[in-house]
Amino acid sequence: MKLFSLALILAVCCFLTNCAPPKKGYQWTIYKVVTVTGTKPYSGTDANVYIVLRSGRHTSNRVQLDNKYNDDFEAGHLDTFYIRATKFATITGVRMEHDNSGNSPGWFLNKVAISDKETRISYEFACYQWLATDADDGQTTKELPVSGLIKL
Repeated sequence: MKLFSLALILAVCCFLTNCAPPKKGYQWTIYKVVTVTGTKPYSGTDANVYIVLRSGRHTSNRVQLDNKYNDDFEAGHLDTFYIRATKFATITGVRMEHDNSGNSPGWFLNKVAISDKETRISYEFACYQWLATDADDGQTTKELPVSGLIKL
């Protein structure tokens, strides 16, 4: 039953997300990613948002965060995604980025949390910055180190 449940989760994940294969020589796993968008005016984004996990010098595949049929990344919202990405023993950072598309591409990201069910660790990455060409440093990419760990 557990194997069937895992297969079902993988199938749904691959249908709902942009599932790139893991990098050559690596295994993959399913991570739960939670983003928290700020509450400032125009904090939400219409752009396509991507995440890359980091473990030391190694990085995962680039994965789009998108819940189809949902309006993700709205101001004040918490959005949850299940992604398939390279399996790491520990996660030391993430790269959050967007493609600056849509009518309102600027995004104020408060934080990101990533849960690894296998290691039972949740990682938190504080941002509290704009990913926007017309605000803060003008960048749509942020490298975020781990700011907190929780043992589940």
